[in-house]
Order: sequence, then C-alpha cells, then structure tokens
Amino acid sequence: MTDTTLSTPVLSWAVTGVDVAPVEAVPALRLRLRVSCDRPVRSLTLAVSVRIAAALRDYTAEERTRLRGVFGMPEQWAASVGELVWARPVLHVAGFTGHTDVDVPVPCGQDVELASVSYLSALSDGDVPLRLHFSGTVFHDSGGGLAVTRLPWDSEVKYRLPLACWQEVRRTYFGQHRWLRVEEAVYERLHDYRVRHAYGSPQEAIEALLEQAGRT
Repeated sequence: MTDTTLSTPVLSWAVTGVDVAPVEAVPALRLRLRVSCDRPVRSLTLAVSVRIAAALRDYTAEERTRLRGVFGMPEQWAASVGELVWARPVLHVAGFTGHTDVDVPVPCGQDVELASVSYLSALSDGDVPLRLHFSGTVFHDSGGGLAVTRLPWDSEVKYRLPLACWQEVRRTYFGQHRWLRVEEAVYERLHDYRVRHAYGSPQEAIEALLEQAGRT
C-alpha cells in the first residue's frame, strides 16, 4: 500500500454534462464538473479558464466567411486561429472524499464585441471544442496537519459542447433580436436620422443606411 500522508494529492477532472443555469444576471450554461482526488480534500479554491479551442473543429465555407471578423481572411487562418477565452469563473469547492460535482457557469450574453460571442454566432451546427484549464489551491491533510498544495500547471480537461445548447439559451432569452452597444453620440445621430426621415424604428433607419451603402 502506498503511503500518501506526505505526498502531493492527485486530482482528476471530467465534464459530465451541461444544462441551463436557472438564475443568473446574464443567461448562462452550467458545465457539470466532476473533481476527483486520491485523498480527502478539506476545501479547494478553483479558478477555471473556459477556452474555445477553435483549431479542433472543421468549418464550412459559410462559417469561414462569417468568422472573418474573428480570425481574419482565409490566408491569415494558419496563424490566427487559436484559443478564445469564454469565461473565467472562480469556484470555492467544499471538502469531499473521493469525488464531488460542481457547476461551472459560462455566460451566454449578447456582446458581439467579445470574440467568443462572435465566434459562437458564426457557427451553424456541430460541437464547440472546449478546454477547461484549472489553477488554484488544495487544502488537505498531511502528516496529521493541514497542508496547502497548488494545482499543477497541466490541470485541464477537454469537452465538446453541443452548439445547440448555446443556441437554445440564446433563443430562449433573446429570440431573434441582437443588441448593439454604441456611444451616446452615435445613437443620437441615428435617432436624428430616423426622425428626419420618418422611419418607425432604429432598425428601419439602419436598414435604409445599409441599402444606401450597397450592403443589403
């Protein structure tokens, strides 16, 4: 039998499922994370970096066109397609023996200025390759006292998230609407243009401007 009293605890990770977070300031998915350890853990402070591993899937021609704003033109993809940070939650995990399950919240907001939102919006179907990288501190027993151990740098797990899960959250909370953030001065100019031309809504005014620019 191996004596683990003074050795470093060994943790392992697995994403066992995903669902919709019921109450969040921003609509969110919850990744169900199973944390296992070879000895009792008193507590665990866990920082999670949820990253989209964009290079680990294929893309249709239409998706590549829509992704130009994220990765650039086709000739740039070899150098520009990398990981996109989606979320950085910090979790405080209670003590456990063997394994425990915790929820990792991943926001599904509307801010198209975020590369992760632009990326996900450009996909048609399939899976989203994720890499969850972990850092933090494990509090555990050692030699009759309390020991503190940092997680090793290679603590991570991969998971393929069905794109349909993200799309369903977006449809439920936002329908077919998308929100744009503009400075107040730009909004006032758009509002003035709408009033002067008697358009019924900002959308009608934007459509008219796009038609004038030849970008319908």
